Amino acid sequence: MKKRLLAVLCLGLAVGSATFPSDLSAQTKNQTSSIDGFEFVNKDIGEILYTVSMYRGIAIVADDTVSGKMTFRFAGTSFENAFDSFLKAHRLYVNKSPDLWTVSRVSIGQEDGTFFADAMDCKPSMIAEKLGSYFGTTVTYEQLSDSPISLHASFRGEDKNLALKNMLEALIRQCGKEYVCEAVCKAEGQDTSGFHIKRNLGTGTLQKAESGHIYISRNSQNQNLFDADIQDASAGICLEELFSKAEKQFLFSCDTSIPIKRLKFTAKNFQETLSLICSTCNLDCTECKGIFYVIPRQEKTNPVRDAGKIWKRHQFKYYPCAKAENLIMQRFGQQQAIVMEEENAILYFAKEELHNSIEEFSCSFDTKQNIKRIELRYIKTADFLAALPPGIEQSQIVKSKSDNEFFFTGSEEQYKQLKENLSLIDVSEKRIRYDLLVMQYQSTDDFSFDASLNVKRLALGDRHNMSAALGSVLNLNLDVVGAFGLKFASSLQSAINENRAQVFADTTLHGVNGGTINFKNTNTYRYRDNNLDPETGKPVYSGITREIVSGLTIDITGWVSGDGMITSKVAACVSRQGADLSSKTGNPPPTSEKTITTEVLGKSGEPVILSGLLQNEDSLVEERTPLLSKIPVIGWLFKSHKRTKENTELVIYLVPHWEKNQKEAKAHSAKQTTNTADESDKEFSARVLNKFIFSNPKEL
Repeated sequence: MKKRLLAVLCLGLAVGSATFPSDLSAQTKNQTSSIDGFEFVNKDIGEILYTVSMYRGIAIVADDTVSGKMTFRFAGTSFENAFDSFLKAHRLYVNKSPDLWTVSRVSIGQEDGTFFADAMDCKPSMIAEKLGSYFGTTVTYEQLSDSPISLHASFRGEDKNLALKNMLEALIRQCGKEYVCEAVCKAEGQDTSGFHIKRNLGTGTLQKAESGHIYISRNSQNQNLFDADIQDASAGICLEELFSKAEKQFLFSCDTSIPIKRLKFTAKNFQETLSLICSTCNLDCTECKGIFYVIPRQEKTNPVRDAGKIWKRHQFKYYPCAKAENLIMQRFGQQQAIVMEEENAILYFAKEELHNSIEEFSCSFDTKQNIKRIELRYIKTADFLAALPPGIEQSQIVKSKSDNEFFFTGSEEQYKQLKENLSLIDVSEKRIRYDLLVMQYQSTDDFSFDASLNVKRLALGDRHNMSAALGSVLNLNLDVVGAFGLKFASSLQSAINENRAQVFADTTLHGVNGGTINFKNTNTYRYRDNNLDPETGKPVYSGITREIVSGLTIDITGWVSGDGMITSKVAACVSRQGADLSSKTGNPPPTSEKTITTEVLGKSGEPVILSGLLQNEDSLVEERTPLLSKIPVIGWLFKSHKRTKENTELVIYLVPHWEKNQKEAKAHSAKQTTNTADESDKEFSARVLNKFIFSNPKEL
């Protein structure tokens, strides 16, 4: 008993999902004693039944209809209730005998003179086998469906063969109408020895399923002729019936389920009858060695539909034939046609009346077109096509070999409208000039500065006139005095003279409205990738060369509004490369980067200043006395160290200018004059109003 208890406990732990009371031996003796519950989580049905059979003390197995993993949780009072609930939850049945319980998805038996068959989620072939095994009768079948079905059938009576046939017929009704059940006898006139389930694909079944009315027979007066009356039937059924009546062999090599709506005729020979049925469904039939092959019709013609149609050529003088075919199709529908683009003609297969209508319709649009050549002055044809003015279609524009001209095909009114729109569209792009000055300001702890700017009065009593030496500043490309004033120019000259500032870049950049200008002042450092040898510790260079670019890059995008205001989008980046340590560490030299991105709006000539691009660098200079400085300990007396901290700042001065042509200058000057007059009127009105409010009433 202890060995058995130990085996049960070990098996329960292995399954890992069954919970029982601790006193298993007592429950083995008393089958109706209470249990705590069962819990099986995603376990194989064989393991579950074996565990339960060990607890129940009786062999419990599953037949070939039960497989897979199952999950079951139950907390009840008796084993019978627990096991019945498990079977019910998973749609299973059990056949109990004194020494063996068999779990199955099929239950077949007899109660009170009634045969019954119940099946849950089981394949039809397995159900047929179980029925034959129970009744002791041979049941054969052709290929049945693999989809599981459920069956609940019963028969009241004592005749087993009749009961089996009744249940088999209930089974095949769920498999499809093409299945039939036939009795099998050992010899004619003897009792049934078995049943056979087969698929019936005969003419009668298909005729019922797919046909409405079919009558094909030989003519009563001439047996070589045929009469036919067909309505709502598929072509395959009709052809099969015809071949059967004519005793011909046939083969269908295509889909013959095309329906025939209505067909009726009398006294037609076999070839005429076959041709009428095939032509109605766009099929063709050919004979080879006594066998008629039904194939799809290769040509697009149909003898019935194409009666009276002829091929005729339609020539077009001016209008393209590809476009003409589209117009004719919209007017007369889809027609069988052959387009000859090289000859600008179309061949149509139609009746004579339709040919005349197509010819008359073609004359309405096949006329000589008024083609105009248009030459663009400032823009390209592709730019014009990207933004067509209203009333002009892209199909009216024909490109030429040149990028600045095209041909226009349209009416005279459209041509005049196009010329008016081109006077507004085909204009030169607004040009923008940028005066760029980049100054590098630096300061160190060791630097000493000596001012070189002398300012003094020119004459005694003159308190307004001053003079300054601005030699270097006046040589700059940027007009510093005009853009920033005399005070800034003198301060800049002083910084240059004292070496606190130096010119990093001084240039003029030109661009168009909406375009991007790129300015670069960089250095490129190239190095090879290396790896340290783990054995020697020395660098081993590879064949890969990399680059590090450092310096100043400026990207400027400008746009001039209709009011003459300039919107400038500036992106400036300053990068700096550190000391090269690749030979010692194997790593590339370090780099630092400062970036500024801004978008400003101002008038032409208003300066833009970008600052904040700071770079800090610390340096250590060591001075030593030869020989004596290398003596240990005492050598420190003959060494000196000097640490220098250098701060560098790049400041970008940018002055945008709108380079106006004569027409733009006149228009802008007139607009500015109007705006100035309006502002003067406002200022005059404000002065009069202030004088009226704050002056002495007696003075008015």
